[in-house]
Amino acid sequence: MLRQYIAMTVGALCLIVAAAVSAEEGATPPVDPANIERQVDQGRAYVDRLHKMLTAGFNELEDARKSQNISRVNCVNEALTTMKGLVKLAESNFLAMQECSSRKDAACTEHEYVKISIAFNKAEELEGQLKGCGGPSIDSAIDGRPMIEKQIENVPDIDPTAGLTDLAPKLENPPSASPFYVHD
Repeated sequence: MLRQYIAMTVGALCLIVAAAVSAEEGATPPVDPANIERQVDQGRAYVDRLHKMLTAGFNELEDARKSQNISRVNCVNEALTTMKGLVKLAESNFLAMQECSSRKDAACTEHEYVKISIAFNKAEELEGQLKGCGGPSIDSAIDGRPMIEKQIENVPDIDPTAGLTDLAPKLENPPSASPFYVHD
């Protein structure tokens, strides 16, 4: 009888502890509307800045085409293609973030905000790549490698091959084991 009482008490305590733990896990933190609005505003600023970067990239492409520098055009075009995809992605994520914001879903809003900020950071890297697209300059070879000029000082004017003709070795034909070899 005592054993049954102890077993029932331990079982009841286990149920109470399990219910308390599940209540803690199921509890969601209170939604902070100010934080959601800050994320939406920052997301909007990121998307606006992405559009400005894309416009600057198109201007860079136009300059590259005017200069008729093929390697620069290719470099800028490659970065712009990736940047256009990132802008479209950020725009769609921003729309999803606005939907999450209207539902007051903080986790969803933050998730979309993180995706927008990642696209923005990658686009900033591409903007740096765009600015670094120079291609071969006027002073370089056609394949883009720079031409290096090196001045060497204190070089003697003596011909290093002078005197080597005096030591010409005299070579004899080696004996041949073949019966068809004819000696001179």
